[in-house]
Amino acid sequence: MLKFKNSGVALFADEIETLARPPRKVLPAEWAAENLIVPDGPRANEKWSATLTPYVVEPLNNSGPDSPVNKWAIRKSAQTGFTVMAIAIVGSTIDTDPSGGILLVQPTDGALADFIADKLNPAIESTPALKAKVKPQVSRSGEGSTTYLKRYPGGSMALAIANSTADLRSKTKRKIVKDEASEYPADLDGQGSPHTMIEARYESFLATGDWKEVNISTPTVKGACYIDEQFNAGDQRLWHVPCPQCDGKFPFRFGPQFKFKESFPYQAHYIAPCCGRPIEAHEKNALVRKGEWIATAPGPGKFPSYHIDAMSSPFVPWDKIAERWIGAQGDPAKLKAFYNLTLGEAYEIKGDAPDHVRLMERREDYPKGRIPPRGLMLTAAADVQMNGIYVEVVAWAPNRESWVIYVDMLEGDTTDANAGAFLKLAELYDREWPDAFGGRRKVDGFAVDSGFRSHVVYHWCTSRHNAYAVDGRDGWHLPAIGTPSVKDIDLDGRKLGHVKLWPVGTWPLKGHWYEDLRREGKAAGRETDPPGYCHFGKWLDEVYFKQVTAEYLAEIKSRGRLTKGWRPRGAQDNHLLDCRVYNMAVADHLGLSTMTEDEWKILARERAPTIKQGDLFAPRPLAVQIAASPASAVPALIDELAEGEIANLPGDPPPAAPSTPPANASAEAPAARSQAEPSGSGWIGRNTGGWLRR
Repeated sequence: MLKFKNSGVALFADEIETLARPPRKVLPAEWAAENLIVPDGPRANEKWSATLTPYVVEPLNNSGPDSPVNKWAIRKSAQTGFTVMAIAIVGSTIDTDPSGGILLVQPTDGALADFIADKLNPAIESTPALKAKVKPQVSRSGEGSTTYLKRYPGGSMALAIANSTADLRSKTKRKIVKDEASEYPADLDGQGSPHTMIEARYESFLATGDWKEVNISTPTVKGACYIDEQFNAGDQRLWHVPCPQCDGKFPFRFGPQFKFKESFPYQAHYIAPCCGRPIEAHEKNALVRKGEWIATAPGPGKFPSYHIDAMSSPFVPWDKIAERWIGAQGDPAKLKAFYNLTLGEAYEIKGDAPDHVRLMERREDYPKGRIPPRGLMLTAAADVQMNGIYVEVVAWAPNRESWVIYVDMLEGDTTDANAGAFLKLAELYDREWPDAFGGRRKVDGFAVDSGFRSHVVYHWCTSRHNAYAVDGRDGWHLPAIGTPSVKDIDLDGRKLGHVKLWPVGTWPLKGHWYEDLRREGKAAGRETDPPGYCHFGKWLDEVYFKQVTAEYLAEIKSRGRLTKGWRPRGAQDNHLLDCRVYNMAVADHLGLSTMTEDEWKILARERAPTIKQGDLFAPRPLAVQIAASPASAVPALIDELAEGEIANLPGDPPPAAPSTPPANASAEAPAARSQAEPSGSGWIGRNTGGWLRR
């Protein structure tokens, strides 16, 4: 037999033999432990190890060719290690089971770009087994990889986004990895669910039975959450740990067994449900390493479905969970984030509005058009209709309490940004609203709905730096206000520049609004009004309350799938509900939910100099504070506060007698305005520290 030692022929023969040799059978978790370099996190640039996240092993091994599992779902919290699991599925497939290819789907282009740049590419570059097989990106070669297509011997991996029909309809792949699957749109361009489109990608492999589909996601809203639906359809496996005293098995769950103090140090611990043995925080990780998956709802034909959350995560201490829970009280947005990101559970939104008559009964005797003492932030929102513009102006306290200070329907034509109702809207934009300290302020952010008369709204907003052209979007996965897109302004065929269009996630905001409306305060006999409490003046009429409660949460059947969405009550107008939602969105954008206590105090020193700092966040019952005004102005200010409406605003009927702030309580009064901004200068853009977002 001829030997071709040290020759090109021998090397070629070896390569042919290597390619022809069946791949070594190895479980995906074993492959990851031997090969995968973790791209980020506490073990970045180290080999992956199951010791930190042992609960990942079973769902990871489902992706191997010898596993009988075709489909599985993982409902999880943040920081549990399953993004690395997705990379391990990809890596083990490329190296040991390449035929048929992979499709990895992310919810948005931004999420996909971050995944590629921060996780996938670094893992490929750092892991020798992957770097040797994944072809590099070569600019002039059709054989190389690209940003969104990774080629390797025996197959390729396509990287797609869930909101692109082109991405989801043109690929046939044997293995599907769906990351953050609950954030995919319910309907894609009127062509149905992206999940259905993705399922069609492995149609060709149904007969051979070697297809794989894994769904990974944090949940969203109960009743409209894909991963919640998938978890409940499966056998509902929970990670059970052994009791250190009696060997009973149980999962760590947030609930009565989880104990902590209401203030720091929280001293969080867990009471074993089997024998009552207290389990201290430092014992958690050791017990988790000894755990196992146990199906809590087994049944014929059910696929494996897994739930894991921060209670079992090695990355999140129990004290941090207690801190987050306490900090989320009274804030629907924070509570939703806590349930979704910390507990890995869908958040239930109550979709029935309080009775509008009961809301009217709790109206308060405060003046129209005046900013209350704790109203440090001021926003306005407008909903444009054919014959006029609805508008609401809202003052906000740091704890999200809100006061309606002005509501109107500005009648007039809405086809011209410089005339009719838009001219009245411009007067409101320029208005300086008096506060309880003798000062005057403009609104900090002014949102205008562009769903009707879009280009007129664009034109009106583009010349006003604190005005936001907004566009309401349906869907539970959307943020309060998202990343703006740039729109050209086109009026009568004339190009008038461009404007930023801000998408607003209306569905979660409506849920938060109804939750805030249910809060009970001093009107119900409580000592103080809680965070998020909504104040209404006696000058508001029944039309207002009917409109702000004009929708309800209903089950919607879309292409055979039940979900939840907002629907109007009969023919009731909802324009002022839209105004409130847009007010909430722009307030969130300005920092209502993200500013720190110290940042609020900086603002308070300018705008509410006599309010005690503690009263900003946990106020005692407050009388209107006017001590910052000159002594001679106090009687006049008291008279004004008792009178109610203080100025003739656009759309108001003329007052019986002119009522303007007295000269010695004007914006120029040195005692009242010594630290305030110059007239007309908003608080947006003035800050040089970057703590207010623009």
